[in-house]
Amino acid sequence: MKSKISVALCTYNGEKFIEEQLDSILNQTIAVDEIIICDDCSNDNTIPIIKKYIEKNSSLFKLYCNEVNLKSNANFEKALQLTTGDYIFFSDQDDVWRSDKVEKILSVFEANEKADGVFSNSNFIDENSNSIYKNLTLWDFVCFFENENYNADNLIKLLIFKGNYLTGATLCIKKEVKTCCIPFKTGDDFIHDEWIAFFLANKKTLYYSTENLISYRIHSNQQLGLGSISDTSRIKKENFNSYNLTLENKKPNSFKDYKMTTRAFFFQYEKYKKLSEKYKDTLFFETKEMLLNKYIDENKKMMKYNPILYFFRKMKDKRKGKRKL
Repeated sequence: MKSKISVALCTYNGEKFIEEQLDSILNQTIAVDEIIICDDCSNDNTIPIIKKYIEKNSSLFKLYCNEVNLKSNANFEKALQLTTGDYIFFSDQDDVWRSDKVEKILSVFEANEKADGVFSNSNFIDENSNSIYKNLTLWDFVCFFENENYNADNLIKLLIFKGNYLTGATLCIKKEVKTCCIPFKTGDDFIHDEWIAFFLANKKTLYYSTENLISYRIHSNQQLGLGSISDTSRIKKENFNSYNLTLENKKPNSFKDYKMTTRAFFFQYEKYKKLSEKYKDTLFFETKEMLLNKYIDENKKMMKYNPILYFFRKMKDKRKGKRKL
């Protein structure tokens, strides 16, 4: 029996791009079976545009208009709860799907029986749908590098030590994940896609496609996104260096390297500390403790490497109230 394919799409004042996104979802080589749209109090023409699509495909679309603005995390949680498919694709309002996105993602599930979630890479487009940053992909920006040999163990290590690499707009999950990851456990620096990545990576059921299956749009009105990108070659080089240092693929060979690793470990420690306190979750607590130990150990190495520069850095931190344990 054919699996049912759902799309959980959230909108907010998306009149400029929503038609192109909906057209790309409708133009898949494997058709989707339902598109759940949760609108977060748009005050532009987003709703009238969506209603025109509903008139043509009434059985395919379901539109829910929030009475109050929920913001992105809560709105995606609502959209996910409302889906009824076996496979659920998350979608932003302003990207463009490659026509074989559904087909390619499902093929990863079929090839990996343990997979509960699959995400992909992406290229970039601008406000006019022109290709930009042609030598840079979304993964280059989030420190997830295609030529690395990722497995179930280092996927969670990368997430914990370096931060989120999974962009929700590229993600598909099995329906069974819904009951386990809802309600979302989120925070100021820990949004819904990182929560799902954390949940699945800990289960060792997170997989990926290396192909650019969406065009990720860079524009000025994104609720969540990457912001402006410039000097792509420098970004790629610096991110790869940061990736290798944080994952201990290479040893720091300068004080600047130690500053980078301690900064990364402490930021992640603070994030999981807040989550641990908020949710009293054992996994969050264990992650927080591991990151604290990593920070303390790296801090000691930095002090030993250059005691004088270390002294001035600690003085600066104290003056600015940074990195307090």
